[in-house]
Amino acid sequence: MKRLNSTIFLFMIVFMFSSCEKILDKEPTDRISIADLFKDTQGAKTALAGAYHDLLSEDHYLKNSMVYPDLLGGNIKYSKTVNNRLEDIYNASQTPLLSSMSATYASLYAELNNVNNIISYTTTATGSDLDKAKIIAEAKCLRALIHFDLVRAFAKPFSATTDGSHTGIVVNLKPQLYGDPAPVRVSVAQTYQAIVNDLLDAINTFDNNNGGILSGGYKQNYFTKASAQALLAKVYLNTNNWDKAFSTADELIKSNQYSLISNVNYVASWTGRVPSSESIFEIAIETAFSSTGLGGYYDITNTTYRQYAATADITSLYSATDVRRTATMFNSIVISGTTYFFTKKYANGSTNQTPIKVLRLSELYLIRAEAAVEKATPDFTIANADLNLIRKRGDASATTLNSTIKSDLVDAILLERRKELAFEGNLLFDLARRKKNIVRTDCNAVSCNINADDFRLVMPLPANTVIANSSIVQNQGY
Repeated sequence: MKRLNSTIFLFMIVFMFSSCEKILDKEPTDRISIADLFKDTQGAKTALAGAYHDLLSEDHYLKNSMVYPDLLGGNIKYSKTVNNRLEDIYNASQTPLLSSMSATYASLYAELNNVNNIISYTTTATGSDLDKAKIIAEAKCLRALIHFDLVRAFAKPFSATTDGSHTGIVVNLKPQLYGDPAPVRVSVAQTYQAIVNDLLDAINTFDNNNGGILSGGYKQNYFTKASAQALLAKVYLNTNNWDKAFSTADELIKSNQYSLISNVNYVASWTGRVPSSESIFEIAIETAFSSTGLGGYYDITNTTYRQYAATADITSLYSATDVRRTATMFNSIVISGTTYFFTKKYANGSTNQTPIKVLRLSELYLIRAEAAVEKATPDFTIANADLNLIRKRGDASATTLNSTIKSDLVDAILLERRKELAFEGNLLFDLARRKKNIVRTDCNAVSCNINADDFRLVMPLPANTVIANSSIVQNQGY
């Protein structure tokens, strides 16, 4: 009897997505077959709730995917000297055998298999065709997000070749069963095309109500037409598809479904579990959540896990009047005579852990700004306006920029992305896609400065993956 990967049964936890999606009075969960789970749309909804919850693992959004791009990029340093998580990544000393990111690779492919089960088996479930279509659409968005996270970590950026023809990742579009042919890596261009296809399919399926199929929670906790468009704009940005990045971000911004929070409310928007007006997609935390969580690593009161302090490289970028500066957006603590600053974006762990913000309106403005500079018919007016909007939201005293030099404007946008999106898992990828060297000054890593073409900026595939499948080629340099 075919069985789902065990991680899909995380829905057994009291999870706010699925609080009203109760199932499984049927038989013990470790003996539920795919046929039983997907015999109706209620079971498919429960599987979908489990797929959303799978994002909340330390291998994915509760640590690795949110931390390592800022750690290696230069926003994070350690506040202690022992038991540091992702230390090999910080030192750029990761190996295929011992990489801290190997668990992420395995976990994300397990997530993909679960999502593919939903996409494959929901079609034959009994229930409303409209419900089934929406379940599959949300699952395709999750599949796109997971592939996006994989390709950015385990392959060179699209810009490494002019057409993205270099090696990408294994694109998994169906459940992987024992006996199936060994998967192979496709090009980065093919990887991104699969991501785009999933998102476009979903967008064409969703209605304009901007609500998910699951009950409970908030609209920002689910993929909808709007959040799929936001992710698509970010995907286009990462493939240098400037015109589509611009038009996609522009359409969503002009829909007025979201609005920027004010300077006064910025800090408070990162507390509690109610999404702000500018949050587009965030991963909810179930009511009974009690593990360390991402916030535990930034919580100044958590002497066991606290370790991801802000570097002077990032804190020095904020002016004395910027709401994001150390005095307002960071908690400080003296440890062994040294003052460390920890972001308030995820200031608490355990039962006070806050949702993981994945897509925000401020990023959409910065995507539109960057794309406006680069698109076939550049529009510096929009680019400057969008950039100034985010700059002045952060710092009302900031001067108005009106750059007419492309390189200067791009650098200003990248700087604002670093300031606005710090500790949200973007910095390394922004540097990589723009072929910028990593320069870390407040750093005690083995290698603080790393050239943009250094192989260590791409994570190695796990050794056991390459050994088990001779069709899989290891990343260059490992």
